[in-house]
Amino acid sequence: NNLGCILPNCHPKDEIQKVANELFIENGPNIDIVLIDDNDDQPFTYVPHHLHYMAGELLKNSCRATIRRHQENLAIGITTPIPPIKVVIVKGAEDVTIKVADRGGGIPRSQIDHIWKFSHSTSTTTDDDDFGKGFGLPLARIYARYLGGELTLKSMEGYGVDAYLYLPRLGENCENLSSTVRKSPAMDISLPPIGLQSTATTTRN
Repeated sequence: NNLGCILPNCHPKDEIQKVANELFIENGPNIDIVLIDDNDDQPFTYVPHHLHYMAGELLKNSCRATIRRHQENLAIGITTPIPPIKVVIVKGAEDVTIKVADRGGGIPRSQIDHIWKFSHSTSTTTDDDDFGKGFGLPLARIYARYLGGELTLKSMEGYGVDAYLYLPRLGENCENLSSTVRKSPAMDISLPPIGLQSTATTTRN
C-alpha cells in the first residue's frame, strides 16, 4: 500500500512499462525492458510519480533522437529497420540502476555540458509541442539528486546515447537535501532508525 506519494514496494520494471505504454508512438521504436533481479528480495521504496517523470523524459528524448536519425537514414537511401530503445534495470544492494540506451546518433561532446541547462534543446524544430523545450532533462536530474540519486549521460557521437539513472533504496541512504533543510527542526523527527543514523550522518556530512 502507498504511504501518501511513497510506494514501499516499488517495482521499477512495472512502473517504466507504464511510461512506455503511455509513450507509444506509431511507427516509432520499440522499447525493450529487461530486469536483472540480483537483489529482488530486498524492497525498493520510491516515489512512483518522480520515477515516471524521469523515465518519461529519458524515453521521450531517446524516441525523438531515434526517429530523427531513422528519417535522416531514409533520406539518403538507408532502409534498415528503426532500432529499438533498450532499457536495462538492475536492482543492486545499494541502488536501483536504470540504463536507457538508444541508437539516435548521439550528442557531440562539446554539447554535453549544455544539455543540463534550462531552455537548451537539441531539437531542430520550433513547432514541436511535445519535445524540445529544454526543461525536462535538467528537472529529471534535480529529481534524481534530491532523493539521493544521480542521472548521467554517456554519448557516442554518430551512434547513440546511454543514460544512467541511479536510484537509492530510500530508508537506507540519506536524501540529498540542502543544509538548511538538514538543520531544520523537522529533520530531527525524520531521522532513520538508530542502527542507520551513523550511516546517514556520514552521508549528509
